[in-house]
Order: sequence, then structure tokens, then C-alpha cells
Amino acid sequence: MRIVKNLALNYWIRMNNEISNYPNNLYKSLFPELNMQENQELMNFVKNFFQNLSSDIIEEKDHLIVSNVPENFERFYGKKSPYKFVFEEEKQKGEADLIEKGSYALKTISNYLENSGQTTLLKINFEKEGKEEIKKRINLPNSRITKFFPKKKFNFFFRFTFHTTYQYLNESEKVINDIFIYNGEVIEGDLTNYSIEEGSKEEIKVPDMKEPYFIAKDELKKVILPKTEQVARDLNLRLEKETRRINDHFLQETKEINENLEKAKEKLHEYELVGNAEKIYKQIEIIRNLKQKTNFGELENDKERATQLEKQKHLLNINNKLFNTTLIYYPLEIFDITLQNKDSKRIIEVYFDPLTEKINPIFCESCEKETNDLYLCATGHVSCKDCSLTCESCNKTFCKKCLNHKCELCSKRLCKDCYTRCFRCGKIMCKTHTKEDKVSKRVYCNQCLRRCERCESLKEPYSFRTSKKTGAEICEDCFRKEMKEKVLKGVFD
Repeated sequence: MRIVKNLALNYWIRMNNEISNYPNNLYKSLFPELNMQENQELMNFVKNFFQNLSSDIIEEKDHLIVSNVPENFERFYGKKSPYKFVFEEEKQKGEADLIEKGSYALKTISNYLENSGQTTLLKINFEKEGKEEIKKRINLPNSRITKFFPKKKFNFFFRFTFHTTYQYLNESEKVINDIFIYNGEVIEGDLTNYSIEEGSKEEIKVPDMKEPYFIAKDELKKVILPKTEQVARDLNLRLEKETRRINDHFLQETKEINENLEKAKEKLHEYELVGNAEKIYKQIEIIRNLKQKTNFGELENDKERATQLEKQKHLLNINNKLFNTTLIYYPLEIFDITLQNKDSKRIIEVYFDPLTEKINPIFCESCEKETNDLYLCATGHVSCKDCSLTCESCNKTFCKKCLNHKCELCSKRLCKDCYTRCFRCGKIMCKTHTKEDKVSKRVYCNQCLRRCERCESLKEPYSFRTSKKTGAEICEDCFRKEMKEKVLKGVFD
């Protein structure tokens, strides 16, 4: 399969509050390396987005030129293509559109991804010559191709483009994944190196997409699982950290309250020792007020509420949305081929799939195994090398189905025209071991014939007569000859 590269557009737009809260210029000066990396990711995201729309893209060092954009996106964007996208504010000149966090162009692309769910048709054009490819891939040891009759037929596969959004902690990560489905199976895909044009509904009947969609949806779960698990692990670590912080905070607050109470009690004890009634009364009031203000049950409730709030903030919300369904079809090089040799001919259907660069499987009609070595049977069957046999009487080629008789005397393989059954014993015999009786025209095997002692020939045993001259058993021909000689001899005597 030539479709070997993964077109999953593995890009997400990071919206980290701690970084995005900086003023743009300060952010760029504080994080120059992160800024360069983000610009490259944004460029890749925009390029892959328009590639999915089958637009034409020219990539320069610091900008993209995008043309041939679908009308529905042009209307959504409010501007006709071509577009020039730059990724640094200082490079924005003339009609160039700036792509950065919060820019109109980036928001438009994001909203388009959220609101789109269209189906498109694409057609791949191939330049390979099907006839020559078929000739290369089949071997014809005992026949030749006398005619190619072309037929029109298309093959197709699906591309389901999903838009996945991860939302958590005021962050939003967006990922685009393409899932390719071919013959009910997931394949890896890349359309970059193919000649593609817009397809026509008049040229191909759009098949039912329900089953491929569910296959793609299940595959998407596998594709996003590593990312989901990684984000979930990070969130759990951050939640544990925040939970420890909350516990430490309330533990410290409880500790401070307890310490203040202990200090107040110590002061009260000192005043009691010196008998200062006025200060004793005031200190008792202080202790009473501290105890009234201190409600450990309420503190525990506050801690629980703070913990639950952090858990809510650290929840992961994943939204998968089908952005686009693309039916990609292409012509098969399909032919009715006439195979012919001196004994028979046969028409078989063979096609070359330019996408997989393979021909359709051809099966032996005897053993039903796939084969590219095609032997043409004298009755028109196609067989593999192992199932192709030769009649040992006429030397014609047959398949196992047709050459299924053997001489029961010498074990020669025999076709239907070269074997016969003995009239007497019913055994199958080759012509070498049978003989036709001239009188009855019946065929007998050599074992069922009787040798005449006079002429030494094998003859039908039922016709033997006793010789008048010698008393021996002789064939009917010899007996008639003997009788004729006797009659003639009597006449001339």
C-alpha cells in the first residue's frame, strides 16, 4: 500500500493562562524560544487545515500562500482567496493576514472546525498503464492474451477528519486527526504525492458511510488515548499538588489557632498566680472570644469545599467532532482478457489497482488457491501449476477436474477422449491396452480378450469355435476360413 504516511494533524493550540496573561511584547521577549516553536506549530496547523480543504499551498520560510480555497470557507472568512498568512506581527504588510493567539484568522479557522461537518468527493488520477502492469504480473505458460476489453469501474476509500478539543484548567488543546478506511479496515494515509481533483457525484454512486464511520470512530479512540492518558496524568499530579497545598494551608491555620489559645491560657495562668483579678477577667474574655471565633467543623467544611473546587477545575473535558468526511475514489484498470491456446480459449476479468499496485487475486479453479501462473485447460478452465496435468495419450493440457481418469493397467492419466471402458469387465483402459472386435465393434481390454492359437490375435472370447481339423479353440475368423477352405476343397475334388 503506497498510502504509508499518517496525515493526522497532531497540533494543539495551547492557551496557558500563566503565559497568555503577559502582554504580547513582554511574552515574546521573555520566551523567545517558545515563541519560535509556537509560530512553527501555528504554521503547520494552518497548512494542514488548508490541505484538508484540498487547497493549493505555497510554503515559504516565514509565510504561506493559500489559493483554490472552497467557497464555503471563503464565505465563512469573509474574504476571497488567495490568502497570505504570516506568523509574526512585524512581517504583516499589505494584504497579509496575521496568525497568532487571538487573531481573527485563527479564530475563524477554529470556529470553522467547530461548525463544519461536510462530505466531499475527491478523485485520484493515476498515470500507470494497466495493460502493461497486468502483463507483468501474470504468467501464461501454455496460452497467450489475444484481446483486452476495457471496462469502467472505480474503487474508493474514506477519510474521516475528526476535531478533538481537550478542555481543562482554562486551557484548550485542539487536535485534528485523519482516519482512513479502506475495504472496512484502517489504513495509514497521505494524499500529498497524488494528482487529485474534485470528484463528481455523476461519476460514482456514493456508498453507505455508516459502517466505515463507526470503524473510524473506534480508531479515533485508540489514536487519542495516549494524549488523553498523558493529560489525565498531568492533571492528577497537579490536583495532588493543589490538594497538599490546601491541606497544608488549613493545617497551618488550625495550628495557629491552637497556638494562640495555648498562649492565652498561659497568660491566664500567670495572672492567676499573682492574683490580678482584673487581668484574669480580661484574659478569660479573650479565651472565650477565641473559642467562639474558632469553629473547627466549619474549617473542615471550608477545606472540603476548596478541595472539591480544585477537583472541578482539574476535570478533563474531551469533545470529538466529525469535521469532514471525504470519499476518495479512483479508476481501476479493469479488463475482460481473452486467453487462448491451440485447444481452447477463455475470458477472465482482471484488474490492476493503481493505489495498491496489485492485480485482483486469481484463483485456480481446481484447488481454489490464489495463483499468478495461469495454465489454460483444453476445456477452458484456469488452473495453477500444481493442478495442471497432461494427458499421457494425446499430450493435451488439462486441469485436475478434467483429467481425473487413469488406465487401470498402466496408470496413464487419460482425458475423456482418450479412455474407454472394457465391454466385459467395465475397467477404464487406455487405447494401447484395448482392442475393438471387428465383428461386434465392441471394445475389450487385453485381459478380457483371448489369444487365438492359429492367428495369434486377441479376439472376443465368446466367438471362439472348435476347429474340425485339430480340435483346438480358434477365433471365429479362423474358423470361417477353415470352413471356407473345406468347402472349396470338396468342390474341386
